[in-house]
Amino acid sequence: MKYHSHGKLLIAGEYLVLKGATALAVPVNFGQTLSIEKNELSGNLSWVSYENGKPWFSAEFSNGLLDVVKTSDEKIASNLVAVLKYSIELNPEFQDQLYGKQVISNADFNLAWGLGSSSSLVSNIAYWANVNPFVLHKGVSQGSGFDVVTARAGGPVFFKKKRTGYELTPADFNPEFKNNIFFIYLGNKQDSSESVNKFRLRKRSLKTEQNLISQLSQHIALSKQIEDFEYYIKEHELIISAVLKMKSIKETRFDDLNGEIKSLGAWGGDFAMMTWHGSRDELINYLQTKNHHCFLI
Repeated sequence: MKYHSHGKLLIAGEYLVLKGATALAVPVNFGQTLSIEKNELSGNLSWVSYENGKPWFSAEFSNGLLDVVKTSDEKIASNLVAVLKYSIELNPEFQDQLYGKQVISNADFNLAWGLGSSSSLVSNIAYWANVNPFVLHKGVSQGSGFDVVTARAGGPVFFKKKRTGYELTPADFNPEFKNNIFFIYLGNKQDSSESVNKFRLRKRSLKTEQNLISQLSQHIALSKQIEDFEYYIKEHELIISAVLKMKSIKETRFDDLNGEIKSLGAWGGDFAMMTWHGSRDELINYLQTKNHHCFLI
């Protein structure tokens, strides 16, 4: 058996998606596969995770209680056990499928990029366990769940968290000026769960900001002119900056940019979305002056 789920980028709606704001998310070509084979060496569950074909985590679990026999990382093994045990709660028959299996998980992207190594894994385990990926996610995470849902999307989507579920609709996000949009890796992987937990501690409902961000997600997706697109992402940055009481990335790192740039996901790292009006070579030179070398169109 082999399963695959996409990585993701959250184009609009970060943080306030937790409050119910409509977010704009896109699945990316990068993703993660999960292969399940028979363990020829023992009746235990053997697990190896790869990053671009190179092993980075391994563990072996005993039958029945999923006790850790050995592992390269106790914390990761514990998190994995939590996902597997909750999968069994959702589908008790899944436990029988764990006996004597060799599992290989392979992400075809750099895990430091923050493209969704955890969410694509949860989605793949949900495939294997034959359970709802969103329900599985909610049982093991405090996040909105947009990433697990986007992991199975066929294209850009609008995601809205509901009290007991979510609303998902296709988004017509394919701007004519897409050659002027670049996604820049900032080189500072953020802990999404930590960012989520900090934000959830805030007591304010942020209803006004939630509504504004929902509207901006729609406007960003449907912009026909790059000038409009830039205006909307600038407005989005201003709102989130005020909510977080943090300066925007343009203020702190790209104040000389002839265009606009927007943080994607947890502020302070991972990816940013940038508009650029010059040539690709000029962009490369500009990014080198900022010590950024990795970017995706």
